[in-house]
Amino acid sequence: MWKSVTNSRCEFLGFIVLVCLLVGTTLLSAVLTPSIAIAQDLRLDRQFPELAAALARRDPIAVRNQIDALDPQSKQRVLTALHANRWNPSGAAPGGVPGGFAGNPFGNPQGLGGSNGGAAGGASMANFSELMQLIESTITPDQWTNAGGTSTMNPFRQGVRIDPAGVIERLDPMKIEGGPKLRNVPAPKPDNSYSIISLSQLGDWQQPTKLRWISLHQLDRQLKEQKETGLGAGIAAELLGGLCRIDYVAYDASSREWFLGGPAGNIVADPSGVLIHNDLKLPPVLLEDLLSIAPQVLRNRGEFGCSIDPDPDRLVTAYKMARQPASIRNLRRDPDGWAEEWKETLGRQHANIIGLPGDSPTGYALLIADAHMKRLALGLEPSVDGVKNYWLETELRGRKSSESMVRWWFSCLQSRIPYDPDKKIYHLESPNVQVLSEAQMMDVKGERKVSERQDGAADTFAKNFTARFDALQKAHPIYGRLRHIFDLAIALELVRNEIDNGSGDKFEVLGNPAYAPRLPIAPKEIDSIVATRKMGDGSISAIVSGGVSIDTRAIVTRLREHASLSEKLSLERSPGESNESEDSLDKSFWR
Repeated sequence: MWKSVTNSRCEFLGFIVLVCLLVGTTLLSAVLTPSIAIAQDLRLDRQFPELAAALARRDPIAVRNQIDALDPQSKQRVLTALHANRWNPSGAAPGGVPGGFAGNPFGNPQGLGGSNGGAAGGASMANFSELMQLIESTITPDQWTNAGGTSTMNPFRQGVRIDPAGVIERLDPMKIEGGPKLRNVPAPKPDNSYSIISLSQLGDWQQPTKLRWISLHQLDRQLKEQKETGLGAGIAAELLGGLCRIDYVAYDASSREWFLGGPAGNIVADPSGVLIHNDLKLPPVLLEDLLSIAPQVLRNRGEFGCSIDPDPDRLVTAYKMARQPASIRNLRRDPDGWAEEWKETLGRQHANIIGLPGDSPTGYALLIADAHMKRLALGLEPSVDGVKNYWLETELRGRKSSESMVRWWFSCLQSRIPYDPDKKIYHLESPNVQVLSEAQMMDVKGERKVSERQDGAADTFAKNFTARFDALQKAHPIYGRLRHIFDLAIALELVRNEIDNGSGDKFEVLGNPAYAPRLPIAPKEIDSIVATRKMGDGSISAIVSGGVSIDTRAIVTRLREHASLSEKLSLERSPGESNESEDSLDKSFWR
């Protein structure tokens, strides 16, 4: 069930029909498993025999050629079927392992069944990385780097990866004006080397709309049905019907369903390969994140997030080194060389995921957003107007200290949430993210404590980052995903509270930890985020820590009654809109 509310004329992008794996009847003996046997009944091999043959041969070039030749409606149908069955047309699973089935990160040439098959565990239900690979290998593949183009797809555009030991590595250090110097600065690419890549082939839900309602209960039932047939989530489910911002949480008393509402559709791949709303510059809300945090909010009711912290013993050693006279002289002569030596002495920082599994992709996203914020604070990432980095703020205040230990962390912004108590409509009218700051000191054991002396530069950075968060999330999509995670947590807490009070039915998949997606490798460590800068009166160095803290238990105290909300909104389907076709296995879960 779905609807959209829009004041502008939407171009027809076709409709998507969600189906099973496209494999010919005569070829099923090579790849058929119980999870995809339903494909026989649909006789899709008769509709796309050449594509079925190319899939069976595991010929990525032939598969792409066959998909490119399809009409828009058939292409949508095929792409959704490939993703639901975790088939990677490029012929390799994530990480480059041969096999063709992306559902198994270790490759499974015999099919999707078995202990590591695509039908096992939460990882097969939602996997954003696999969706990115599908898009890269089937939609305008000549524009991606693996075919000589200029774009590449990856869930994170911050130049990071997890190595086999669980270390988060940076791949592209940058030199930013107002920050310290860095080595190995990459040459900038000319602006004309980029292009926006349309993803209109993905489905009907790509139609742009100012307000789309996503039914959490219908999505929950659909995921349950897909799990029972051995399928992963479809493309529309992975991207929550194209939802790109959560503006409303609303209840339909007639169906006992809870909905998320906001602008949707119009999703493109931006110049660096990120999926974003073409106008809002926000990424889509991810099923991966919804499934990851729902157990913590709906069942455990506790704080979740992450922290990035230095090793106490190495911290003591690093600061002893920093106070040696020879080290101080070296700092004045060669701040960059001194920073590298200090960073090596300090070693890596611990990357801790809190309240979520250690291999949670959502926890990893929180770590990346947190690390990116701290790098931006130290001038290692580009900022936006109105948010000066720590060094520039320090110079404005004429700070004299030679060393600084700062903690910055993301937390829930304590702004009021308007709601209509009768119609049960909540309005998330602004971002729920803020950055907080505190200066720290270290005792003899390396334990960090709050310093009695404030750091005005650190506090000002935190304040400005919060005030300019809208602009920052447009410049850096990882903050858009961070916003969605905060909003999802708040929305789920509101829904949980209402369901506990009798408004709506409990979920079967959402909130069940068995369906939470998992990464192949859990992040454990990250390079220390330290820097030094030569100031007018000497040099100062800084080490930062912090994390993300999301605690929704006090959300109900933020509610502000706003009875006229219901006059602005409608949960009815818009005229002229229709459901997906009746033969679709993946029914629409939005209005």
